Amino acid sequence: MSLTLKLASLAIRTLAKPVANTIKSRAREHDTFRKVFIRFAQSLHRVDMRMRLGILHDAAAQDRMHAREAAEQAKKKAEAETPTVRSEAEQRRFEEEQKAKAEGKEAPKDQKEEKKPKPRIRPLSESRAIELGANFASESFIFMVAAGLLIFERWWSRQKEAAKDEHVVERISTLEEQAEKISYLEREILRLRGEKVEEFPPQKKEEAPAADRTTSREGEKQQQVAVSS
Repeated sequence: MSLTLKLASLAIRTLAKPVANTIKSRAREHDTFRKVFIRFAQSLHRVDMRMRLGILHDAAAQDRMHAREAAEQAKKKAEAETPTVRSEAEQRRFEEEQKAKAEGKEAPKDQKEEKKPKPRIRPLSESRAIELGANFASESFIFMVAAGLLIFERWWSRQKEAAKDEHVVERISTLEEQAEKISYLEREILRLRGEKVEEFPPQKKEEAPAADRTTSREGEKQQQVAVSS
């Protein structure tokens, strides 16, 4: 990315903050924006509180914890009140009483769970709702500016890459055309000279080593001597 585009992006991000503050201050004074911000802030507050209550205050977990604590306290109290020596009839009567108490405690517990009211969420005050809505509007403006700049930078880089690839393709096609023209001119020159025109350049023959050339020359001389004799 060019330096000019980077500086422009930095300037826009810097100017977005005072613009967001101006939007916040003007929104507090405008009646229509005030109503919209209050309604939106109250809805956002209810969603936030429901999520917090659902995560931090699980009703089932709290009920299990209270039941476990109550059972531990009842067990300790029963152990403290239980005599060290007990007859078989007393032991049987004690177990029946404990069982009846446990059943009696479980029934009201189920009824209590059925009648358990939902937690009431207190609405925000008007000033707090306006403040929350104005802050959300300013932060949304800054986010949209940053997202727009990011998308533009990505698009700009893709356009540059596409232009570069297109330039490379054009350059390759130009070089291929020039090579074809040069090949055609070479064939025309050979034809005008009366030489044989070859479509493909001849392959270079491999030269024999110096020792092989010497051996072949000696063989030719011996053949000439034999013929003369």
